[in-house]
Amino acid sequence: MDHVRDLLAGSGHPGIAKVDLYKIDSGVRDIEVTCADGRVIRLNITRMSPPVGDNFSEPEPVVTKADVQNA
Repeated sequence: MDHVRDLLAGSGHPGIAKVDLYKIDSGVRDIEVTCADGRVIRLNITRMSPPVGDNFSEPEPVVTKADVQNA
């Protein structure tokens, strides 16, 4: 969730005025985007990697398909 929030906040998009977190219930938070025209969009992140998951600061490795005829 922090990664998505950081991407939105740092995007520089002129339509995004503010990116915050809002509380759904005890301990559960999600992303709230306030647009330049005053509209508010609340995102619900339904699944994310555990803290030991992907390292978003590293470039994503390119995976290519093996040629099954010559394998």
